[in-house]
Amino acid sequence: MRRGGRRVRRLTALAAGVMAASGCTGESTRLALESQRRANEIEEAVFSRQHEALRVLLFREAQRRLEAAGSAEQRAAELSAVWNDRDLIEFWAIQHERAAALRLVGVDAKLYAGQSSVDLLIKQIEARADRAKQALAARAGEALGER
Repeated sequence: MRRGGRRVRRLTALAAGVMAASGCTGESTRLALESQRRANEIEEAVFSRQHEALRVLLFREAQRRLEAAGSAEQRAAELSAVWNDRDLIEFWAIQHERAAALRLVGVDAKLYAGQSSVDLLIKQIEARADRAKQALAARAGEALGER
C-alpha cells in the first residue's frame, strides 16, 4: 500500500509540475485578452447608459428644485446643490475610467506574466537562432566582400 501511495504522490507532483510549467499558451492568452476586451465593451456600454441616465435625472431634478424655490437666494442655493451633484457624477465617471485602465493593465500584466516557461524558452531559443543567423550572414557577406 505504501508503494501505491508513493506512486500517486509522485504522479500528482509530476502533474502539478507540468501544469505549472505549461502556464498560459499564446492561444489561451489571446482568448483571455479577447474575452476581457468583450467584457470591457459591455461594461463601458452599461456605464455610459447609466451616466447619461444620471445626467438626465439630475437635469429633471434641477428643474423641479428651481421651480419649487421661491426667492432668488433659494434658487441660488438649489443651483449650487445641483452643481455639487453634477460634480459628484463627473467625479465617479473619472474614477470609473481610472479603474478600467488599471484593470486592463493588470489583466495584461497577469496574462503576459503567466506565459508558460516552455513558451518563454522557445522565444529565447528563437531569438538566439536569429542572432546566430545574422552573425553567419554578416560573416558570409564579409567573406564575399574580400573576394
